[in-house]
Amino acid sequence: MTRTKSARSTYALLFQGVFAVGGVVAIGFFPASCQTGGIGDPCTPEDEYLGTFAGFKVTQENIESRSFQCESRICLVNHFQGRVSCPAGQPPKQACGGALPECGDAGKCVESATFAPECTAETADTDCASLGNGCNAEGFCQCGADTCPENYFCDDATKQCKLFVCHTENNCQDPTKDFAFNEGRDCCIPGTDTPVASEVCGQCEAKGLRDAVNSVYCSCRCGVAEGAAEDENFNFCECPDGYQCAEVRPDVGLGDPQLTGKYCVKADDPIVDTATEKVDVAIAAQNCFGVAGHYNVDICEGQQAAPTAPTE
Repeated sequence: MTRTKSARSTYALLFQGVFAVGGVVAIGFFPASCQTGGIGDPCTPEDEYLGTFAGFKVTQENIESRSFQCESRICLVNHFQGRVSCPAGQPPKQACGGALPECGDAGKCVESATFAPECTAETADTDCASLGNGCNAEGFCQCGADTCPENYFCDDATKQCKLFVCHTENNCQDPTKDFAFNEGRDCCIPGTDTPVASEVCGQCEAKGLRDAVNSVYCSCRCGVAEGAAEDENFNFCECPDGYQCAEVRPDVGLGDPQLTGKYCVKADDPIVDTATEKVDVAIAAQNCFGVAGHYNVDICEGQQAAPTAPTE
């Protein structure tokens, strides 16, 4: 998968630097790092530090296995819609900069993301084919005239594709605030005033337990997937009180097999089939119910709803 640079907060840059130095070590200790301390603590997935990340889908799960926010290193996104850091979601932002129209009353034109695929001198012809200007000394593809993706433009100084959008200063959503505060504000990179460019669905309302509080939290792996061979070398955890061990990701032969299987999820989570102890994806979509925020019938689950009181 092609990796690109993007606007990130100071925290995310620190995370990236630590991981770059310790990545090999992390791979070695991951199976033995599963702790039960901190299970249920809130976490913000690393994907949300990308300026073009449109949010998670309630029909999917995401397992971040090296989260430095969690003692267990597992930040579980258990069938959640949108972005944790942007409860009300947003429509797509107006792109600006280069030859694009000015913002006018829509705010100032500010950088949201950078598109610069990683490359090496040996693989530049393949990695950088779409941008057509080779690989620089820092290991990122350089753009040329008219080679950037739609709404990006090639920055003369850095030779990187930049995406700018219209944004009013200090007009970001805050996940600790209520809907009345967040409505109409922008999704931003957590901890910064950098706007997210993409359209983002509003979170599902709390009554179906698919909001961020109830479906995105620190977890740990407590067993293998159904049909998978037992792994005696993996340090599985025991779920603490208030949590149950349920299959979140079946083993379908794709990806890292040590991320498949059972995880500690909240004991009252209605998307777990009690007979099979598995997460039921169909129930997850049904339990989105209303969306008190940005809603687009083509990309969002649930339906447009009046705002509800925030979850305590």
